[in-house]
Amino acid sequence: MSVVSLLQLDTGFPRIPGDIGSPETWRADLDVHVVPELSVARVINSDPGATDMTAVEAAMDRARGDILTTSCGFLCYWQDRLAARTTMPFVSSALLALPDLRKRFADDELAILTFNADVLTSPAFTPSLGGFAGAVAGLAAQSHLRQVIANDLPTLDRQRAEDEVVRLVDDLCAAGGVRALLLECTNLPPYKQALKARFDIEIFDILTLIDGMKADIVDPAHL
Repeated sequence: MSVVSLLQLDTGFPRIPGDIGSPETWRADLDVHVVPELSVARVINSDPGATDMTAVEAAMDRARGDILTTSCGFLCYWQDRLAARTTMPFVSSALLALPDLRKRFADDELAILTFNADVLTSPAFTPSLGGFAGAVAGLAAQSHLRQVIANDLPTLDRQRAEDEVVRLVDDLCAAGGVRALLLECTNLPPYKQALKARFDIEIFDILTLIDGMKADIVDPAHL
């Protein structure tokens, strides 16, 4: 059986099916490496270069997967450095799909949904966006899902989180013109089927990116 190695932030909030950290998301064995003290706040900030990556690199050295990925797309800042350290295909973020998506869609036809839009649009992440001029929307600061992730809360109301994500995308699509959505946050794919049922748009995320690299590794229910 295939193996997916996951570099996971040091968090304990629920990883529901569809989340990259849930074993139920995969047809592969999930080889999880929690990086000690690597919190959400340490990764999702406008000065990611100040983060000590020693523990991340040590976790990489223990990975045994056919593919190596992460539980937080903001590690895209480190994509080149970390990819150069391993012989495994390394996927830091769904944002790696952005160049190909921009060949299919104009920037105003593609929207990015992220955990924190202010951080993602800060200068440190300019290379990761590659000049993308479309909409970048983040979870509302006081939303249930963002609070669960940011504060590492032990319980998650899935329906409440789903309703929040649907409302956010409804706002994005209200003006018309959006044909595709890129879910940057690895905690958003559990709500993808609800979005597909509501909106006539194509949806891409880290799971679709990995599936394109290695077929039959993601459970089709989450594609």
